[in-house]
Amino acid sequence: MSVLNNFTVSVVQGLKRLRQSKELYERLQQATSSRKQHASNEHRLQMEKCLIVSKVTRYEYEKHSHDNISDGELETILRKRGSDYDSMLQNHKEQKAFEENVAKTLKEMGLKVEMASRLTYNDELINWCDVVVPCGGDGTFLLAASRVRDANKPVIGFNSAPHKSVGRLCLPTWCSNDVKGAFQALKEGRFTWMRRSRIRTTITCEPKLLDTITPVDLHTLHYCRYPPVSNPHDSHESNPSNKSTNFNPEDTNLKLSKKVLPFLALNEVFIGESVTSRVSLLRLQVDNGKWTHTKSSGLCVTTGTGSTSWHFSINCLRTHSVLELMKILGEDFDVKMDISLEKAREVAERYNQKLMFAPDCDQLAYSVREYITFEEWPAPRGLRARDRAAAVSVRSHCTDAGLVVDGSVSFPFNDGTEALLEIHPEDSLMTVQMDDTLPY
Repeated sequence: MSVLNNFTVSVVQGLKRLRQSKELYERLQQATSSRKQHASNEHRLQMEKCLIVSKVTRYEYEKHSHDNISDGELETILRKRGSDYDSMLQNHKEQKAFEENVAKTLKEMGLKVEMASRLTYNDELINWCDVVVPCGGDGTFLLAASRVRDANKPVIGFNSAPHKSVGRLCLPTWCSNDVKGAFQALKEGRFTWMRRSRIRTTITCEPKLLDTITPVDLHTLHYCRYPPVSNPHDSHESNPSNKSTNFNPEDTNLKLSKKVLPFLALNEVFIGESVTSRVSLLRLQVDNGKWTHTKSSGLCVTTGTGSTSWHFSINCLRTHSVLELMKILGEDFDVKMDISLEKAREVAERYNQKLMFAPDCDQLAYSVREYITFEEWPAPRGLRARDRAAAVSVRSHCTDAGLVVDGSVSFPFNDGTEALLEIHPEDSLMTVQMDDTLPY
C-alpha cells in the first residue's frame, strides 16, 4: 500500500512540475512575443533607404596614396617594396564581394540602396537614408557612427571578415555568413534596440583660430603629423612690444568663440602631442573641480563602449604584476594569503572587470597616460590618474597636439585651445542587438 501511495505522490509531483514548466514556458513565450512586438511595432526598423558604408581596403589606400596609378604600376611598386601584393588584392576582392552581396540582398528586398566610402561619406547621404549599414569591422562602424547626429537613425554593422576579426560593434558572426537571413530577422523585428552613449566635444578658442580647427582624416594621410603652429599671442600683431604673453582663458576681457565638433566619439577622444616622445602639457578639470597642471603621454576619455578597448588596455593589470605585488605583501608585510598564479589571475580578472562599464552609461572615464607626478606624503598631489566623471575640461599648452576622435579623425589642439568633453542623451547612437545563434 505504501508503494502505491509513493507512486501516487510521485505522479502528482511530476504532474505539478510539468504544469509549472508549462506555465513557465508560456510566460517566456509571452515575454518573447511581447519583446518582438515591442521591437517591430513601437520601434519598428525603417529600411526603405539603406546607406552602405564600405571599408577602405589596404589595396584602395595604397592606390589612393599613389595618385590612383594603374594596377600594373601599383603591383610593381608594392612587390618591389616587399609587400604581399597577392594577399592584399585577395582581401580587397573579398571585401568588395561582401559589400556587393549586401547591396544585392537589399535590392532584392525592394529597398533603395546607396554606397559610400570614407572618401565620399557625407551628411547629404546620411540625411537621405533610413539606416546606415557599415560593412567592415569596428573601424568602419566607428567611421559610420561618428557622423550620424540623429539619435533615432540606426547604425547596423556587418563584420565583412568574421574569420579574421571579432567586430564587437557589429552583428553576430552568423549574420555575416547569412546576410539574407540577417536582414529578414531585422525586418521581422527579431532584435532588441540598444543605445550607446557618445562624447560631444566643444572647442573654445580665439575667434581667429576657430577656422583652423578642421578635421584631418588619419586613415588617408600620407604623413600623419601636424605642421608646427606658432603661438598667436607671441606675434607682433597681438603683442606690439614683442614680449611673450600668457594666454588666460579666464580673462574676462578676451573674446572667445565656441565650436561643437561635427564628430561624436563612440569609443574615445584622445588628446596629446603628435610626436609621441614629447611630453603633453595639459590642464584638466574633472566635473567642477580645480584645474590641475599635468605632464603625461596624453589624455584618453572614453565611453562605456570604449571602456573595453583602449581604456582597458591602458589600465588593466597583468597577472604577473599582481603576483609580484602579492609576494611583496606576503614576504615583506607578513600578509597571509594564497600566493599562487591561479589566485593572482583571479584577482587581476576581478580588477580588470571593474574597468568596463555599460555602453549606455551617462558618465565618462578618463585616463592620464603615464602621468608624471611627484608623490607627497600623506596624499599625492594633483588629480587621480584614472576616474569616472560627468564631464572633463582640457586646456592645451602643447605645441603640436591633436584631438583625435575614435582614432580616426584628428583636430589641431595647441596652446590656448580648450575642449569640453561630455555626454548628452540626444547624442546617443541607436543600434541593435541580436542573438549570437541562428534565429531558426
